[in-house]
Order: sequence, then structure tokens, then C-alpha cells
Amino acid sequence: MFDKDYLEKIKIEKEKWEEKLKESKERDVKFVTDSEIPIKRLYTPLDVKGDYLDTVNFPGQEPFTRGVYPSMYRGRLWTMRLFSGHGTPEETNLRWKYLYENGETGFSAAVDALTFNGIDPTNPDGAPEVGTSGVPLYCIDSLFALTEDIPIDKISVALVVEPFTSAPVCAMYFNMAKMRGYDLKNLMGTTQNDILTMTVGYIPYKNSPPNHLLRVACDFIEWTVAQKNVPLWHPINFTGYNYREGGIDAVQELGFVFASACSHIDNLIERGWKADDFVGRLAFHLAAHKDFFEEIAKYRAARRIWYKLMKDRYEVKNPKNLGFKFHVQTAGSSLTAQLPLINIVRTAIQGLEANLGGCQSLHTNSYDEAICLPSEQAALVALRTQQVIADETRITNTIDPLAGSYYVEWLTDEVEERVWNYMDKIQKVGSIDKALSTGWLYKEMRDAFHKRRTRMEKGEEIMLGINKYKVPYDTVTDVFRTSQTAIDIEVNRINKLKARRDNAKLEKILDKLRIVCEKEENVMPIIMEATKEGATVGEICDIYREIWGIWEPPLSI
Repeated sequence: MFDKDYLEKIKIEKEKWEEKLKESKERDVKFVTDSEIPIKRLYTPLDVKGDYLDTVNFPGQEPFTRGVYPSMYRGRLWTMRLFSGHGTPEETNLRWKYLYENGETGFSAAVDALTFNGIDPTNPDGAPEVGTSGVPLYCIDSLFALTEDIPIDKISVALVVEPFTSAPVCAMYFNMAKMRGYDLKNLMGTTQNDILTMTVGYIPYKNSPPNHLLRVACDFIEWTVAQKNVPLWHPINFTGYNYREGGIDAVQELGFVFASACSHIDNLIERGWKADDFVGRLAFHLAAHKDFFEEIAKYRAARRIWYKLMKDRYEVKNPKNLGFKFHVQTAGSSLTAQLPLINIVRTAIQGLEANLGGCQSLHTNSYDEAICLPSEQAALVALRTQQVIADETRITNTIDPLAGSYYVEWLTDEVEERVWNYMDKIQKVGSIDKALSTGWLYKEMRDAFHKRRTRMEKGEEIMLGINKYKVPYDTVTDVFRTSQTAIDIEVNRINKLKARRDNAKLEKILDKLRIVCEKEENVMPIIMEATKEGATVGEICDIYREIWGIWEPPLSI
């Protein structure tokens, strides 16, 4: 980027400066990023590689390092979206309305453990967990209650469900929308539908093997976007955030995300589609962790990597499909139950990372999340944190303000190179379902967790209140409790549905689903039919289990 003579002059002057520093002492700590990238004391034009127009360029122009849109936040601010879900659909509906009235610009339904794993509340295995970790969405009536008086035609809704349950839950949502008179062609939203969240992000309960999960995830992408049944929907959200919470670093996070995305793209291409038919609607959900500059460099590198993947590997022709659009969530694993109000500071800094990195959507964690599900007050503080960044800091005045920083540009290049190398490592194992079934990804997660725990024990990674300035577990913050009556409400909802539906008609439809599963055809058309007639999430997922079997993950300890 700089003239050779000028760089030589800088090199000479830098050597003189370093000579003066020989006697200067530095703190006895490792100067590395969270991904253990060694960091020098100073960066100069000598560290910046490549031509500006080739490697950085302007916002909205290839390779999109500085952002996917020409005007970025000068044109439109990021979507402010908070995960919400607790107790019953009615209670979550009230929380959505409260946040909407206070300026939230996107809804997100975090579901409970039963919905996540395809279990009805009448199943004794999961009954105690009804509504404790998210909103229960077991049948189409739940979706009607969740969205009552919510303008789903004007604001996007994210359904945080995974491949095992994404088809039934989303089919219920789509059927509900049609019954209310909405045109699915205009419906906006996102389904998480992420095979890695289902497996390495959480420990699954009686789920099907990875090859089937990959296929049903791609069924949903195919039916919604490629076949244009719900063309504005984001049918999958590759959620690096959830794997990052398990201990992996920024480089591994992007490696997991892009390797998984490539496996899904390859599956759909094998079905006869072109990448241009669907890649423009794929979504991504990344973490904002504790290393301020590395996270910003990660977002910039991610845009460049995605551009190169689409352009070079998949020969994408539509320029709109070359941009990497992503949601960010601040790091839940960085929050502490000790001194929970300090979590507000952590979240604000991480939110700033996401915005300086050019995200399209942001979730800021609530300060009490290390203790309980977010209270109304804590959720409002989380929303106001984003609004302070947007309305008071003026960081949105210019686009990608950290571009041109010698350190940030060098670190962006370094992160990108390491991600490509890590993706090569994953590719040698095979497609993402093979990396799961062989246990390779679990080993990576295990090793990363142990490495992070060791760093914490040695004090190399600081968490205030935990291993520095230790304080007792907080007993002052009010603990938000979910409804004790949720289980009775949800069982009653299911029983009422079963009493009014045509069970004989539904059983014939479910038999058709069995045949579709056996033939490994796209499950969405028949699941749309089944949920319209009142099939529950548990009934559909039990057929998956019946036909495809139950998978025991090869966990590494």
C-alpha cells in the first residue's frame, strides 16, 4: 500500500526507535490475542500488506472488508434484537410488546429445552423443564398466542430452533401467518436451523444422526428460498456464537461456521440447485467476545473470506450474494454471577465491537443472565445499551472508522490467513456431518475448553470477581423466576388441540411423513400439511426418531 522508498525510511526510523527502547521494561504477561496470535508492541505501514483496492476497498465493494453496504449505518442502523422467551407464549408475547414499545426493532423467540429437542410437555422426560429456559412452542396454537397483536408483516421474527425441530416449528409459524391472512412471499424472519448448535453447542436429547440433521436443514433451505415458498426468509443461521461459548477461539469460530456453510451449500448443489439460488438468504450469528480488536478484525476478515468462497469456489454471479451479512451476540460466557452489574460494562464494550465491525443485527446480553433468565429491567438495560451506542456516541458518523489502523489491518489479514488454514484442517476430515459423527469436532471443543480453563486457573485470562478481585456469589440481584403454572397451561393447550383436531385424518398424514422420511425426500410439504391439521412438535420428531434412529454423540472428556 505504500511506496518502497517511504517504507525503507520508516524501517530505518523504527530501528532507531527500538534501539532507544532496549532498556524499557514491559509487564510480565503474554501479549497475545484470545486466539493466541502474538502481538508486537507497535504496528506501522511496514505491517500492512497488499493493495488498498484489492484487499480493503470501499464499503459495499468487493471484497467487502469495510462493510456490505455503501452507506452502512449512515443509511440504516443495525437491527436491535434481543432473545426473549420464558414461561408461556402469552408471557413472551408481553415481553415482546414491552421491548417493541421501548425501541426494539426485531423479535427473537428463544425456545425452551423441550421445543429445542422435539418433546411435548405430556412426555414425563421433559415436563419439569416447560418454559424454564425459553418459550414453549409445541403446537400451532402456541404460535398464535406468541404473535397476538404483533406486526409480523412489519418486523422480522427469529425462531431459535435447530434442524431437528425447525421444520415443524416453522411450519406452524407459516401456517399461522397464512391463517391470519399474511402472504408468505412477504414474510420476513430467520430460523437458526444450525446443525452445530444442535450438537456441539448443546448436548442433544434423543436426536437423529448428523447426516439426517444436515439433510432436513437443507430441506428447509430448499423449500423456503430455492423453491421460493418464503423467499424473504433466512432459512439458516450459522451460529458461531454458540460454539464459541464452549471455549473455542475466534479463528475456530469462523472455521466452524464456514466449513458448515460449505457443507450445506454442497448438499443443495448436489440436489441440482446453483449457489445463486439460495446463498443470498443464508444468515450468520457471530460472537462478540472479550478481545476488542481481534473481534473487530474477525468481522472484517469474515466478510473477505465469504466473498472469496462465493466468488472462487462457488462461482456466484449475483453481486448481492457476495456480501457476508451477520448478527452478533455479546458473550454470555464472559458474564459473571459475581458483581453482575459489571456485566453491563462488559456488554457495552462487546456491543461496540460488533458495531465497529459492521454487524447488521445485534443482541446485547442482560446483566443478570449468569444468574437467571433476563428480568424485564435487565432486558431494558440491554436494549438501552445499544441505543446509547447508536444515539449518543456518534460512532455511526463515518463508516468502518478503524480501517487504516496499521494494527487492525494487520490483524484482519492474520485472522483471515489462520481461518483459511483451519478450514483446510476441517476439510481433511470431511463434510460437517462427518466431522461430527467421527467425534473430531467434539475433540476440538474439548481441547479448547481445557485450554481456556487452564488459562483461567493460571491467571492468564482475567475475569474480575472470579480470579482477580474475587468476591462472593451475588445474593442481591433479584432472580427472575419463570411461571410455576407453565406446565399445566401447556399440557392443557395440547389436550384442547388434540380434542378438536381430526385425529384419523392426521394419522394418515403422519403415515405419509414416515414414507417421506424413509425415501429421504423433502419433509417440508408434508410437515406443512401435518401442522396445519394440528400435529405437535413431539409427534413429528418422534417419527424422525422412529425412522432414522437416535444418535449418541461421541463426546470427548
